[in-house]
Amino acid sequence: MRDDFPEWLGRPPRRGTEAWESWLEKWRAYARTELKDASADDPEFDYGLLSTDERWRVALAGEIRKHFEIGRAGGRCPFLPLRGVSDLFHASIVAWQVGRNVHSTESDARSEAAEAWVAKHQKPRRREIAHAIRYGFLAGLGADPAAPELTSADYVAAYEAAWYAGNTMAIEGDPR
Repeated sequence: MRDDFPEWLGRPPRRGTEAWESWLEKWRAYARTELKDASADDPEFDYGLLSTDERWRVALAGEIRKHFEIGRAGGRCPFLPLRGVSDLFHASIVAWQVGRNVHSTESDARSEAAEAWVAKHQKPRRREIAHAIRYGFLAGLGADPAAPELTSADYVAAYEAAWYAGNTMAIEGDPR
């Protein structure tokens, strides 16, 4: 949770109370007008209450889910930029690859280009997140929750998003 609340507003009270509802309304108005924070109206980003790192992890999970589904549906790989590659975009490509492999395991020009691009742009953090996406998805297909191999917050966020995608797919395919 962020820690830069104005003094007049104070720290947030316990959630679920009347004081919380009143405080949240004041916070959202302040965040919208003074901070120009678009996430003040977005429940996925906890109405702007998330720290920068927490926001990044929420965005990571959203990108994984989105691009997994695009790949699974046989959609095109996101544009592969030549410069300015972010860790988030790298995770998007890996999620697309995982989804695409569900759609078809046959290699084509798009999948080969994505594979080469991912390999070329590997860094330790990206490698860790890619591992979380691939193994989280496989664990989700198995339907049993499994503890992630690593405990870094980014790894866990990616693993959980991929596990959810795999588990959702397993449930869809369950004949019961």
